[in-house]
Amino acid sequence: MKNLLRPAVALWLIFSLICAVLVSNSQFTADMSAFLPQNPSPRQQILIDQISEGFASRALIISIEGAPIPVLTRLSKNFSRRLQDGGNFSSVSNGQSTFSNNDNALLFANRYLLSPAMGLDRMSPNGLRAAISESLAEVGSSTGLFSKSLLSQDPTGESMEVIKRVVPSTQMLVVDGVWVNATQTRALLLAQTRAQGSDLDGQETAHRSLTANFMLAQSDVGAQADRAVLKFSGPGVFAVSSRDTIRTEAARLSALGTALILGLLWLIYRSVFALFLGIVPVVTGAIAGIAAVGLWFPAVHAMTLGFGITLMGEAVDYAIYLFVQQGPTSLNGKHAFSDSFWPTIRLGVLTSIFGFSALLFSGFTGLAQLGLFSIVGIITAALITRYVLPALLPHNFQIHQPVALNSFLIRAVQFLGRLKVIAVLITTVAFVTLAYRAGSLWGTELSGLSPVPQAAQDLDSELRAEMGASDAGLLIVIKADSNELALQFSEEITDRLKPLINAGILNGFEAASNYLPSKRRQLERRASLPEDAELRRRLVTALQGQPLQIDKLEPFLVDTNRARAAAPLTRANFENTSMALGIDSLIMRSDRSPDQWTALIALQPPIKNGVPQTLNSTAIDNALADLPAPSKIATYVIDLKKEASDLYQVYLREAILLTGVGLLAIIGLLFAALRSVVRVVRVMVPLLAAIVMVAAGVVIFKGSLSLMHLVGMLLVVAVGSNYALFFDKPTTLRKGKIQDNVANNVLSSLFFANLTTITGFGLLAFSSVPVMNAIGSVVGAGAFLALILSAVFASTEADRASGSY
Repeated sequence: MKNLLRPAVALWLIFSLICAVLVSNSQFTADMSAFLPQNPSPRQQILIDQISEGFASRALIISIEGAPIPVLTRLSKNFSRRLQDGGNFSSVSNGQSTFSNNDNALLFANRYLLSPAMGLDRMSPNGLRAAISESLAEVGSSTGLFSKSLLSQDPTGESMEVIKRVVPSTQMLVVDGVWVNATQTRALLLAQTRAQGSDLDGQETAHRSLTANFMLAQSDVGAQADRAVLKFSGPGVFAVSSRDTIRTEAARLSALGTALILGLLWLIYRSVFALFLGIVPVVTGAIAGIAAVGLWFPAVHAMTLGFGITLMGEAVDYAIYLFVQQGPTSLNGKHAFSDSFWPTIRLGVLTSIFGFSALLFSGFTGLAQLGLFSIVGIITAALITRYVLPALLPHNFQIHQPVALNSFLIRAVQFLGRLKVIAVLITTVAFVTLAYRAGSLWGTELSGLSPVPQAAQDLDSELRAEMGASDAGLLIVIKADSNELALQFSEEITDRLKPLINAGILNGFEAASNYLPSKRRQLERRASLPEDAELRRRLVTALQGQPLQIDKLEPFLVDTNRARAAAPLTRANFENTSMALGIDSLIMRSDRSPDQWTALIALQPPIKNGVPQTLNSTAIDNALADLPAPSKIATYVIDLKKEASDLYQVYLREAILLTGVGLLAIIGLLFAALRSVVRVVRVMVPLLAAIVMVAAGVVIFKGSLSLMHLVGMLLVVAVGSNYALFFDKPTTLRKGKIQDNVANNVLSSLFFANLTTITGFGLLAFSSVPVMNAIGSVVGAGAFLALILSAVFASTEADRASGSY
C-alpha cells in the first residue's frame, strides 16, 4: 500500500484512468481509406472520389455457374427479379429489359426533349420522311422493337432514339434473353448497389443479400439449381474483404503476439510478480498511444491496433533491461539500472522516437497514426519503466540470472567479433545487388497495399473480360460553377467524341447528359418543333408515297403540341427511376465547395474479339484539342490507372525524403550525445549494414521494394540503435572481452529484448495484409541482424588503445 501512495505511482494511475476514458470514447475503423492522401491534388481528389463514391465503386459483376445453361438462364431471371424487388440495389441488368413503368413513362412523355436526334432538320419535310421511313421499316422487321401501335404516337421513332442513348451498348452473348459468357458456362449480371462505395456497412449488407436471394432463387427454380454457384466481384467486394482481413489479422496477431511475448517473459522472469510488472509499461503505453491517436484523428485504424504488438515487442525491452541488468534493489529503490544504464536506454528511446517521428509527416493517415501511436507508446513505456516500476519493486527484488545463457552469449560475442571481414563482404554483395537492380528497385503500383487475395483479383479480371468491361480507362472530368454549365460542356465534349465511336476508337461513353440534357439543349430541341399547322403541312409532304395516312397520326400531333409547352426536365423528374443513379454518379455537387459541380464522362474502350482494348488517348486529345473552355470551367482527362500509379510514386518519393530526414535526425542526435564521429560511425555501421542486407533479401525474394519496406528500414535503425549503443559502452566489452557480471547481464538483456522484438515484429511477416507484412518482415529480420552486426562491429581493445573511444 505504501508503494501505491508514491507520487510516480499515483500519477501513473491517474494517467491510465484518463487514457482509458479517452480510448472508450474513440472511434475505430478498418477501411483502407486511411492509406489515401490527406491533402490530395485536384486530380488525386477525383481518383479518391471515384474509389469511394464513383459509379464504378458501386458496380458488382455477378456470375452464376456450375449448372446446365437452361438452368443458369432461369436462375438469372429469378435472381435478377428478386434483387430488383429488394432495397439494396438501384439497378440490376442481366440482358433483359430493366426499365420500370416509371422509366418508360418519363422517357416516352419527354422524348422530344431527350432525343439526341432532335434538331432543326428532324421536323423538316425531308427529315420527317426519313424518320418515318425508318420507323416503318422497323415495324416490318423481325426484332419487333417498334410496334405498330407505337407508330401513330411516335412515327419519327424518338422514343427508340432515347432508349438507345440511355441504355449502354453491349456485345454480350444473349441466350434465352439473358447475358452469358462466350463458352455459355456462366450467366452474367451487372448490379449497382444503393450504398456508396465508401459505405462499407451498406456494401456488406448488399453482398449478404446477394447470397440470401440466390438461395431463394435456387429454391424457386428447383431441379439442378442446387448445382449452381454464385460468384461476384467489384470494388465494394474488395473494400469489404480488405476491412474484414484487417480486422481479423489485427485481432489474431495481437492475441498471438501477446501470448507469445508473455510466454517468453515467463521463461525469462520465472516470476508472476515480475511478469505482471513487465507488462505494465506495455499496457500503459498501448492505452496512451490509442488515446493520443483517438484525440488527434477522427478514428483509430485497426491496423494501428495490430501494430500494438510491435510496440509490445519494443516496450517490453525496457523492463527486461531493468530486471536483468540491475542488481538487488536497496531500501530506497536505487539500483544499478538507474545509475549506470539509464542514459544509454534514454538515448536508445530518443533514437526510436526520432525514427518513428518521420511517419508523422506522411501523407498517409494510416502511417501518421502508426507514428503517433508508437511515439506516445514508447515514451510512456520508458517513463513507466524508469519511474513507476522501481517504486513498485520490493526490497531486494532480483530475478534469477541465466548463468548458462550468459556463458553461451560470451562465447557467441567473442566468435562474432572475428567475423568482421565476412560481414563486410556480405554487406558489399548486398549493396552491389541493390545497385544492379537500381532500375527496378521500387514497385510502382498502389494496389500493392491492398490485402485482396490474388485469387479474388484473378476472378475480377476474368469476369470483367467476359463482361466486356475494362479494368481502368480514361475519364474526362469537368469542374463548373453550376449544374447547367457542367452539363453544357459535357454535351460539347460528347459531340466531339461521337465520331470516334464510328471510327472504332471508342466503344461508347457514359455521361450525365446521356440521361439529362442541359436546359439549353432541351430548349433548342423544343424550339425545333413547328406549330401545329406547319407540322401538318410538312407531314403532308413527307407522307407522299408512304403507306401511312396523316389521319392516323393525330396522337403524334397532340403529343408534339404538348411537348412545345413542356418545361425542361431537371434531376427531380428522374426521382424513383433507374436512371437516377446514373445521373447522380456522373454529375455531383462538391461536399467541400457547394457552389462547384463535377461532371464525369467515362470512356468505354473498343472491344475486339470480346476483349477490351487500350484506349487511344492521343486520338481523344486531338478530338478535344481546339475545344474552347469557358473561364468558369476546368477540364481534366485522367487515366485512372496511371493516376493511381503516380499517386504511389508521390508517396514513395515522400517516404524516401522522410526516411532520409529521419536518418539524419538520428545521426545528429547520436553525435550530440556521443560527441565522437568514430563512435557515431561505430553505432550506425551495423544498423546500415542490417538494412542493406534486408533490402537485398526483399529484392531477391519479392522482386522489388515497396513504400512499406522503406518505412520498415527506418524502424530497423530506430529499434536496432539500442543494441548498437549498448555494445558501444565500455562496460559491455572491457578490453574486447566480457569480464564481469554487469557486462554478462547486459548481453542477456539484449538477447531477451531482441527475442521479444523479433517476436512482435516477426509475427507481422505472416500477415496477409501487405502493409503489415512488409513492415514485419523487414523489422523482424532487421532487428535480428542489427543485434548480430552490433556484436560483430563492437569496439575492441585496439580501438580504445588508438584513442578513438
